[in-house]
Amino acid sequence: MSFIKTATLALAAGFSLAACNNHALVDTNNGASVSQVEDSSLPSTSPTGSMLQSLTPSHSEAIIGQVTEVVMQDREQQTVTMMDQNGDIHNVSISKSSLGQQNEYQKLAKGDYIEVTSIEVTGDMVAASSDEHQLTVTAMPYVLREIMIADHKVDCIGVAPRKCLLTKPAGQDSSQSEWQYRYSGIDGFDYEPNYEYTLPLFMKNTTVSNPPTDASSVRSELVEVIKKSKTGS
Repeated sequence: MSFIKTATLALAAGFSLAACNNHALVDTNNGASVSQVEDSSLPSTSPTGSMLQSLTPSHSEAIIGQVTEVVMQDREQQTVTMMDQNGDIHNVSISKSSLGQQNEYQKLAKGDYIEVTSIEVTGDMVAASSDEHQLTVTAMPYVLREIMIADHKVDCIGVAPRKCLLTKPAGQDSSQSEWQYRYSGIDGFDYEPNYEYTLPLFMKNTTVSNPPTDASSVRSELVEVIKKSKTGS
């Protein structure tokens, strides 16, 4: 069975449908269309939960884990902490150049499930008092993430004016994460306005040959829609 099918089955088993309040989406005055999200009963994703244990590494040197904290993040590199399937904690460094991404690379969020191939940093570069593993990532073939999609698209500028989806990691309130423009599509997802969605995405970090200037090097595939809530009147 292919990994995408295995991951799909695991996600379908790991995420349960839950009742969700309608969300009031409020545009800001500056046109950034950042929305305020009210309480919702989203499924939890514990680092030691069944979802983490159900995933299988693609090869013997790969490590699968869940992001527990984003330490640093910019357009070129990021550092996160990750708990692996054995419960060990890793400090993980990832650079855009290491992943071969020409445009935007996949920025991680707390709760993401990732598979990485890496080099462990040892010696003077690691503090003697640290019990955590220091990893420099050489490959990150996929990310599994649960996201929310707002009930409307907004004007955005890439190569030319266009409409973009607004997305954010699920399970985070407005003080933790704001809506972000999404320039790239989601394979298998049929967007309908006036509905807010919660869904898990399988995001493959593949190198896209000659991507458009405003496109990502990350391909996203829908696993399933786990919530679809009508908003407004």
